Amino acid sequence: MKRFWFPISFLAFLVLEILLILIKTKPYYYSLSSLIGIWDGFAEINPGAVDSDFVIFRAGGYDGQFFYLVAKSLFTELDWNLIVDSYFFRLHRIGFSFIVGSFSFIIGFEYYALIAIFVLNIVFLASYYALHSLLPDGKKQYSLLYLFSPYSLNSNLLLVADGFFASLVILGVFFYLKSNKTYLDEILSVLFFTLAIFTRELGIFLLLPIVFQSILAKNRRQTSIFLLPLFGFVFFLIWTWSISPNHLGTNPLGFGDMTDFPLYGFIKSFYDNGRFHLSAKESVKLLLFAQYFLLFVYILRKIRDLFQASESLSHTKELLFILPILATLGIISIAEEGYWRSFDNLSRMFTLPLPLVIYLHTRKPNRISGIFLGSSLLLFVFLILRIALLTQGKDFYLSP
Repeated sequence: MKRFWFPISFLAFLVLEILLILIKTKPYYYSLSSLIGIWDGFAEINPGAVDSDFVIFRAGGYDGQFFYLVAKSLFTELDWNLIVDSYFFRLHRIGFSFIVGSFSFIIGFEYYALIAIFVLNIVFLASYYALHSLLPDGKKQYSLLYLFSPYSLNSNLLLVADGFFASLVILGVFFYLKSNKTYLDEILSVLFFTLAIFTRELGIFLLLPIVFQSILAKNRRQTSIFLLPLFGFVFFLIWTWSISPNHLGTNPLGFGDMTDFPLYGFIKSFYDNGRFHLSAKESVKLLLFAQYFLLFVYILRKIRDLFQASESLSHTKELLFILPILATLGIISIAEEGYWRSFDNLSRMFTLPLPLVIYLHTRKPNRISGIFLGSSLLLFVFLILRIALLTQGKDFYLSP
């Protein structure tokens, strides 16, 4: 039976996701384009950008629309003649749009949502296999916590890039940590990390420990190879800053617009017009805050243990996992209140830490990390119930 649980888990995941997609798209005549979350306002100010018969919401959309619009601008005659909420913020995270847009350009953008679903799931299931392979014998069942991650599942159902980013990171780590790795393994690792950085800037914190350890080990070849993605991304940023877009966006975002003092965003999210409130629907953010707190304590202890360990910082593999989690915690700490008000926004921030904690926990079990992993199962149940019972259809029309 043990040899069958891995393919059975694949099948169970696919069945679950198909059911959730059917539930989410049912109010919109099962149109997959409803998953993109295109708002009427952005459809109107970008005439001709949205494909025919796509679901357009009259009130409220979601970030999937921006990945779609960026993909259209890359591979159609739009040529960046489009308006999103924030030009520079969206253009810097171009990886997911580039990959899905490439296939959509060949097959047809009318199939964008279907292509995005396939890309997200193929890369995710590949990363599940990679994480399963990385875990020690006797602990491989922990990979199921990643397969049924509420964070990756929610991200992929929203057709946004967070789950894609986490999958790329796991694949990059898999090839980097392979025993007796070949030159091809190293190149594949660099390619996955490069795409990860161009998907989310957070990927930089994966490469920093690799470059740091390569420099200490005086491994010039490895240092040079893994510096290339960093230089490439920096040059890309410089290029985007040097060009003049047609429109900076309806809500151009700077660093200060998305941040606040540590945990002020969390506190402010409980108040509206100076009055405290906490609805049953919003109470889940308390569980997410507990996740944040557990992760914070866990990583502080891991850092303490790292400096007390006999193993040199130049050789330990844990640095590769700890630094990205620490960076994520920093982002969550200074997130403005809008992130804390939205389950979708806040939960996406935990997409990468979960598989990294799984890897660390299977090597050095810890009560705190165990509680963190266990509480993710509660959020998984909440997500299923939220989609199946709480999510209501929105007013919409089909694009002409």
